[in-house]
Amino acid sequence: MNQTLLIAFCGLLLSVSAFSCDITLPAFFSMQQDLGAPIELVQAVVPVFLFFQAFGQLVFGPVSDRYGRRPVILAGLALYMAGAVIAMAAPSIAVVHAGRALQGFGSACGIAVGRAVLRDISHGTALAKAMALAMAIFALGPISAPLIGYGLVTVGTWRGIFAGMTGAAILLAAWAYLWFRETNAKPDPEALRLDRLLEALRQVIRHPQSRFFLAAAAITQFGIVSFVSNGPRLFKSAFGIEGLPFALLFASTGFGIVVGQLINNRIITRVGVLAATRVAALVLLLVTVLVVALTLLDVLSAPLFAVLMFSFNTSFLVVMANSASLVIDPHREIAGFASSVFGFFPQITASVLAFATVPLFNGAMLPWSLGMLAVTGSVFVALARYRS
Repeated sequence: MNQTLLIAFCGLLLSVSAFSCDITLPAFFSMQQDLGAPIELVQAVVPVFLFFQAFGQLVFGPVSDRYGRRPVILAGLALYMAGAVIAMAAPSIAVVHAGRALQGFGSACGIAVGRAVLRDISHGTALAKAMALAMAIFALGPISAPLIGYGLVTVGTWRGIFAGMTGAAILLAAWAYLWFRETNAKPDPEALRLDRLLEALRQVIRHPQSRFFLAAAAITQFGIVSFVSNGPRLFKSAFGIEGLPFALLFASTGFGIVVGQLINNRIITRVGVLAATRVAALVLLLVTVLVVALTLLDVLSAPLFAVLMFSFNTSFLVVMANSASLVIDPHREIAGFASSVFGFFPQITASVLAFATVPLFNGAMLPWSLGMLAVTGSVFVALARYRS
């Protein structure tokens, strides 16, 4: 597999997370009716998935340092498929959550190993550019998932979305089994020793650059997880939109990821990773200021909101992808574990905050947009004051 195809494969591995969250969105209201569950518990299928995915990354990263990337990908995808089958057959929302927990844990292989593979084949500016290209491929998940989810719910029931996830995982597993060649040239036989893991954790946390961008990523990721988990209710309560119109508008925002990463890939070489990240944080802040202002003026429409979230997505993953490269780059010998740490801390923070704020935002645009303003303002100020 040549390097471009390898980066594309990593992008698809990374996209499993977004695909698995966004494909469920068109099914929220049918799940609520069929299972007789409160809408808040249906919304929780997103943060529950992400919460257990965060813990999975702590496992799969070091295991891939010990045994190699390829077997970890295959094992993780097998767990993911098992979780999808459990959720598909679930008689209650609690069993759906159990299936989502197993799915999330298994899907962590894609994130932890995908980033580690990129670090195996590149470093420095080249790593940031490879991460940007992989994130552009990643956008296939959030672009296609809402439309696929709507189609599966329309021709069947909400259970069909889990069949769709199973099919996608089978295709990825086949690619990994048939064409992926191991990139971890020197597996570390002591990578799973507890004292080594604790020392590796200290190494990542004590590094000033890694520590700062872990925190920046944690705050930023809460913004997008909150948008995804609240998206169906925001569009329905603010604009009366659901079903196919919602799926189309939500999917359209995903194209912003492609645009942002293609631009990011170019400007990193010219201005550097940090400057590109600061520009992206400014865009995030300006977008949320506009959402708040237009909501207060009562002139925010669904198409305009989608355009603004398209702009948000151009920059959200610029901050996340660049933060990932800045966290992982100083730690070549423990790239898998460093990738796991980057995945764990931001994601566990984002999923817990997203779950906790669902009742606070209550699917209403103004409280949600004010929360996002606090998030993006904090990230921008922190990046503006950061000195490497």
